[in-house]
Amino acid sequence: MDNFVRSSRKKRRVLMVDDEQINRELLEAILSFNYDVDSAVNGKEAMDMLRAAEEPYSLLLLDLLMPVMSGFQVLEACKEDEELAKIPIIVMTSEKSAEVRSIKLGADDFITKPYRMPEVILARCERIIELSEERALIRDLEKDKLTGLYKEDFFFAYIRRMETNSRRRRDAVVLRVEGFKDIEKTIGTEKTNLMLRKIADSIKAEVSVSKWMGCYSGSGVFFAYCNHRDDYEDLIGNTRRAVSEQFGDFALKAGVYEKVDKTIDPEVWFERAGSVIADIAEGSCTAKYQ
Repeated sequence: MDNFVRSSRKKRRVLMVDDEQINRELLEAILSFNYDVDSAVNGKEAMDMLRAAEEPYSLLLLDLLMPVMSGFQVLEACKEDEELAKIPIIVMTSEKSAEVRSIKLGADDFITKPYRMPEVILARCERIIELSEERALIRDLEKDKLTGLYKEDFFFAYIRRMETNSRRRRDAVVLRVEGFKDIEKTIGTEKTNLMLRKIADSIKAEVSVSKWMGCYSGSGVFFAYCNHRDDYEDLIGNTRRAVSEQFGDFALKAGVYEKVDKTIDPEVWFERAGSVIADIAEGSCTAKYQ
């Protein structure tokens, strides 16, 4: 029964990149029973295939020394692309000196040339793919699909882990879209969801200069935990204006609990930050918990 399940399951796709035909043929012979194998002869062709793929590859097997575009350049390009960075990469090399550089550029493992042990190659491919799929599953569980921000349980768990020995001063910020339910009724769920994504993206851009974590709590409420700053008016105002250009004017307000007391629970920080939103003065975007 177990063999039937394995044999009937759709094969994972692997992209193999090597400028030498004999290497491509050898690797395809080793991998083709377990995987659907595509091949590219240089880095540029590989990048074109990666970007054009309707479904992402499960693994990239990458030679380093190639014409047109080297494996190092492919690693750099994948690292800079949010989607391609999720694809695990095994570098194929005979140069020990290349391993450290490859790791720094995002390689997950190595296969040593020449390919003398097929069972080792298969075992490494399977292990790297399984680790990648486990990471992807965790990402799906911990992140809100709509905004890409953390869900509350993971958000607070990661804050606790991050602050175990930290003395850095940080702020808890609650951002709320005023009249969220009325907005959803007016523009519809689909446009409201687009608006929420836009808010999340704008918040990420505004606070990207400092270490921070973001959470979508639902019903138009966002949490941000970031390094202390003296003023949040520009951050909230810039976010509101950026979103208003596309979805019409709306009120985005924030409560801030500055320099949180780390002897109390993180949930309390955000309760305090949220409690002052109702006290925001006219013409202002934020209020601080005193």
